[in-house]
Amino acid sequence: MVDIVSNYYDVVILGGGINGVLCAIGLSHKDISVLVVEERDAILDGNQGRVYAFSKRSKEILENFSVWNDEIRSSPIDHIMIYDGNSCSSVHYDRVLVDDQPMGYVVEASEIAKFMHQKLNFDVITSSSCKLFTVKDGFAEIYLSCGKKIYTKLVVCAEGKNSRFRNSLSLKTINYAFEQGFIVCNINHSKHHRNTAIEHFCTNGPFAILPMYGGYSSSIVWTEKYEMAQLIQNLPIEEFTKLLQEKCSDFLGKIEVNSKINCYKTSMSLLKKIFINRAIIIGDAAHAIHPVAGQGLNLGIRDVGILVEIIEKYHKLGSDIGQRFILQEIDNRRLLDNVSMSFVCTGINSIFSNDSAILKVARRATMSVVEMSPTLKKFL
Repeated sequence: MVDIVSNYYDVVILGGGINGVLCAIGLSHKDISVLVVEERDAILDGNQGRVYAFSKRSKEILENFSVWNDEIRSSPIDHIMIYDGNSCSSVHYDRVLVDDQPMGYVVEASEIAKFMHQKLNFDVITSSSCKLFTVKDGFAEIYLSCGKKIYTKLVVCAEGKNSRFRNSLSLKTINYAFEQGFIVCNINHSKHHRNTAIEHFCTNGPFAILPMYGGYSSSIVWTEKYEMAQLIQNLPIEEFTKLLQEKCSDFLGKIEVNSKINCYKTSMSLLKKIFINRAIIIGDAAHAIHPVAGQGLNLGIRDVGILVEIIEKYHKLGSDIGQRFILQEIDNRRLLDNVSMSFVCTGINSIFSNDSAILKVARRATMSVVEMSPTLKKFL
């Protein structure tokens, strides 16, 4: 029993990225003992140059966990422009459609990490990972690569898309390969972005521009066929900038790349069930989606919001928070959102990346109807 007491936490979270740390902050502030285990040398690491687009709901969850305030350097998304290929078809979303509030907020990963570090109230083990997971006598036992053995009532896996812990559980998964890659980088530009996000649907995949803090920098998410994306990523910077300038047209004026250029392969994976006995999977480890709408992180944050809400409720009642019916309740609450967003993003990409003449006409007719109808815009 001494071994259990000295090495026990109510919750062990695998993964020290934004979802894992946010979950730890939310739970630890509810008097729940938490340990975060991170494979890297530090939590909230590996995000240099990354940019997050938070939805209004995500911002509310961050505010509830006290990791968002007016001091955060964020760029509001006041307008969204959607274009279809080389046609004149477009849809303009304005903040007046949503009670004159921004439709989202763009923040650099380093900025949100700075605020999250101020709220850490839990233990962390870095440079380590779960090597063995077993359930025995009402506890989950975690054997770490650093040699430690930890006891807990619940394991939360937030290791991301390539989670080894999730893979070790042999959970049933729906997978879809897009054969696309997306290039990510940040740019400076001579014209103010006017707090406008752009989604330009092209034959090989969407091209997105996200407005960043200050008005004269933006983040690019550029989707192409995977082999082409790799070739573009590896171009000399002068050639890359020239191609990117053509994609951006004159909307931002003259551009200059100011970050590392990264390229990632796109795919969709969705767990049919996000829990087993005393373990639950959240974030990209549970549902990796196409980046077309930039909603992957927001899905994960909503996972965290529901998980913290339900675990807190049963912890206050003195319940064993790793019980199956509690994890089933979390799964039930997240199922529709995760499944619908996964397939909607897959469908949008498939429809707009298709060169079919019939689909082109249908897309452009639909966009024209939506653009002329404020009611439809609010619904969508």
